[in-house]
Amino acid sequence: MTVRPQERYFTSADIGALFEPGVVTSSICRRRVWYEEHAPVPAMRMALAVARRSWVRAAAIVPSGAAPAQAGLALAFAEHLHQLRSRHLPGACVTSPLAPTLPQAALCRIPHLVTVQGPDAAWQDAVVWEVMSPERFRQWFHRDPAGLEAIEARLPQLVALRRLARNGALPDSPAGRALAELLCTRYLSIRLVLEHPELFAALLSPKETHP
Repeated sequence: MTVRPQERYFTSADIGALFEPGVVTSSICRRRVWYEEHAPVPAMRMALAVARRSWVRAAAIVPSGAAPAQAGLALAFAEHLHQLRSRHLPGACVTSPLAPTLPQAALCRIPHLVTVQGPDAAWQDAVVWEVMSPERFRQWFHRDPAGLEAIEARLPQLVALRRLARNGALPDSPAGRALAELLCTRYLSIRLVLEHPELFAALLSPKETHP
């Protein structure tokens, strides 16, 4: 399998190092914090508050019952997002391994499609959720977050489509061929889905997903 240079693939080395709940760690290289979510709203508020501090790079909300590997992936992905955006969109990124409960309407959640190495060393598709304000969303994605609800509704199909793309088994259809062409220089990210809503609407239609 060819790993495209644009995509970050996460391994056990990335997600293995976890910290005690609510403990901030800071060093020259890493400044990360995560909170266990015993009550959804307080954990969210704490994570969003600490993310505004200039010395924090990444924050994660970890729902009760989430596996350590899920927590580690969410935190590692938050730091990865920070590294990608730091020149153009300052501030820490806040993530969660499961769909977070939003304490207010003035926030949105983005399901990022992530590739991670499973226990059997095979590459798997996972979803890591990011929480941000609509203003911050528009700054980074250059579009309105209104389309996120439709993406959430089709998320299992998107994950399945990503698996088909990795295995070279995209539908032999105009939409499938168009996506294959895009994937010559891109990878199947949530940004790509947002940029091509009509293409993915066609790809995720019953006719395409159930030939």
